[in-house]
Amino acid sequence: MQNISKKRNYKLTRNTARIRTGSVWPNYLVACIFFVSIGFACTYYYVDGGKSINFLLKIDELQQYNVKQEKELLELKLELQMSQISYEKISKGLKEAKEENTNLKESILFYEKVVGKRK
Repeated sequence: MQNISKKRNYKLTRNTARIRTGSVWPNYLVACIFFVSIGFACTYYYVDGGKSINFLLKIDELQQYNVKQEKELLELKLELQMSQISYEKISKGLKEAKEENTNLKESILFYEKVVGKRK
C-alpha cells in the first residue's frame, strides 16, 4: 500500500514545471473578433436593421425643407412689408390729391358764386 500512496503523492506534487509551447494570443484574437461580430449583429437587430438611419435621414431632409420654408417666409414677409410701405405712400398721395381736389372744387364754387355760372 505504501507504493500506491507514494505514486499518488508523486503525481500531486510533481517537481517539474509544465511548459506550453505555442502562443495563445491568436486564439484570444479569434474569440474577440467573434464576440465583437456578435455584438454588432445584436445591435443591428435591435436598431431595426438600418431603419434608424432612415429615420435620421428623414429628420435631416425635413430640417432642410424647414430651412427652405423659412427662407421663403422671410422673402414673403419682406415683399409684404414693401407692398405695405408702397400702399401707405399711395394712400398718402391719394389723400393729398383728394384734399387738393376738394380745395380746388371749393375755389371753383367760390369763383362761380362771385362771377356767376357760365353756360
